[in-house]
Amino acid sequence: MKVLYVIDQKPDGYPGGIEYHQLDLISSFIKERVPVYMTFPERDGICLRLYKDYKEEEFKYGGGRLDDHKLRDSETESVFNEILNDIDVDIVHFQSIRTLPLSLIELAKKKGKKTLVTLHEYYFWCINCIMLAPDFCWFEQNEEKCSECLTLSNYKVCNDYVRERRKYIDYLFGILDRVIVPSSYVKNVFLSLYKGLASEKTAVIEFGIDRNMLMEDGGNNKSSRNDKLHLAFLGNFLHYKGNKTFLELVKHYKDFHSLDFTIIGNIFDPSLVPSYKNLTVAGGYTRDKVVKKIHQVNPDIILLLSNWPETFSYTLSEAIASGVPVISTDGGALRERVSKEAAGFLVPVENPLPRTIEIIEDLRQHPEVIDFLRKKVREARKRLRTTDDMAEEIFRVYNSL
Repeated sequence: MKVLYVIDQKPDGYPGGIEYHQLDLISSFIKERVPVYMTFPERDGICLRLYKDYKEEEFKYGGGRLDDHKLRDSETESVFNEILNDIDVDIVHFQSIRTLPLSLIELAKKKGKKTLVTLHEYYFWCINCIMLAPDFCWFEQNEEKCSECLTLSNYKVCNDYVRERRKYIDYLFGILDRVIVPSSYVKNVFLSLYKGLASEKTAVIEFGIDRNMLMEDGGNNKSSRNDKLHLAFLGNFLHYKGNKTFLELVKHYKDFHSLDFTIIGNIFDPSLVPSYKNLTVAGGYTRDKVVKKIHQVNPDIILLLSNWPETFSYTLSEAIASGVPVISTDGGALRERVSKEAAGFLVPVENPLPRTIEIIEDLRQHPEVIDFLRKKVREARKRLRTTDDMAEEIFRVYNSL
């Protein structure tokens, strides 16, 4: 089995969720001593990388990254055809394609390759892949409205672009061998949007976490409240992660000595963070140290306040791995996973602040609820999928082809 992964940028610079997922899969090949290829665009060309015998080898081709979300591009297609001729793989798996033309999927299929796509976000519905402009549109289907929205968001699109793009993607879903999604929510959304996507070709495979994260003693981590309630924001401190709601919440409680707040994650604009006595910044973390970082902060509750329906949420997995319950917005996979695991409370994604305040007030009056939820999270922790579990499921899909 020879596999080529396609991703839209170099995965090992400053990796995000898609890049982490890609590197997790590559690691599984390396551990099995199975060679695997990955290709990605750079400014000055397209790179092909071979992982073999714990070594990396890179080959440079022409072309380069595109930033105009083209459906087709003859130069990139020619380069990709050359790559496929050079390596003769059985399977081409597209992880992300935002800086490449969509036509590469069709090209791989025409070359006789088994072709897969993993849907990490909503790029296959809108080129604004998290669809915040500034609010989530809940999968607007009127193409004229979508074109107007994209134009206002400084995307350069022609009048018929959205209609043509969705028609082409519907065709691509029809010819793909498999589509992998990280949650049932994403599967149901895309099945409702595209007739070309068949349920039997769509596999729900949850993203895994490093097994070493579960080596930390997260299941027995205990609160040390001392009559204070401690809440922590987890993840990069960004708009689409709900930093605005968090700041409004902290402002509401800025004069309360019985509540403490902490930001666990990278802050890219320090001017956003106010100087309140009950707000501290713990800073960023690496994946292998996240549970230790959370334990050092020792929050009673982790806040996951995303303002879009997340497709999976690594931060939820990290919260569960650390043994800490959550208050989470109820959009997308967060609703699906938090409710399934009884990992905490859900608040409305459209307006989370009022309900969040109500829950905090209830917890202040009844802190024993936190201990109850910690037991539930310890049980959920045992069910977390590891990267090995995830890779095994994906390899099973490959073998079925």
